[in-house]
Amino acid sequence: METQNNLFLDLNSSRTVDDIKKLFIKYDIQSKDKIKYPYLEFSITPEEINKLKKIGIITKENQFSQNLSENLYLSPLEKILYSILWKQGDLKKEKHIILGILGIDTERMVFNQFGKHLRDKNEPIIDQHVIRSYVYFTTGKILNNINEKLFRLYSNNYIDWIKKNDLFSSNQLIIDELLFLYGKKIKPKKKSNKGGTVA
Repeated sequence: METQNNLFLDLNSSRTVDDIKKLFIKYDIQSKDKIKYPYLEFSITPEEINKLKKIGIITKENQFSQNLSENLYLSPLEKILYSILWKQGDLKKEKHIILGILGIDTERMVFNQFGKHLRDKNEPIIDQHVIRSYVYFTTGKILNNINEKLFRLYSNNYIDWIKKNDLFSSNQLIIDELLFLYGKKIKPKKKSNKGGTVA
């Protein structure tokens, strides 16, 4: 594996968005599936959240109302999306996204930061893989598990690093994609009981 600084040296020396895009090829990083992960063009405002609270879709605890499962007046799209959350066991996670949209920090920082991004596109999307890439860049260590403490420790520095560079801040989605995929690539493989590795 290349030394930890190579990707970031190349990234820091990039002068155009095309320079950044070339790093996907140079470091053999496959782009995200744009059907599965299309760029989110829309934003969600605190005012929109407050409107949903007024009509009872979101509770004062910033979660979806339990009555939504009974609501026959939801659109077919709303029913499908709610059903996906239900099936995945992801109901209640919306609270952290909603609080991020409202600008309130929570302990679930990945979801919370995503909510901040939905409110303000100047806020980057950050997850464990992005932080793994950034930790590798700053410390030379490749971490398998990124817990909330590590996320909190490095995320503010990562956000500052992005925002201080005009090229990065105006192309955050590409930077996010590059570091997300690089973080996945360098994540240590789990060892099986037979001494091999599994993905």
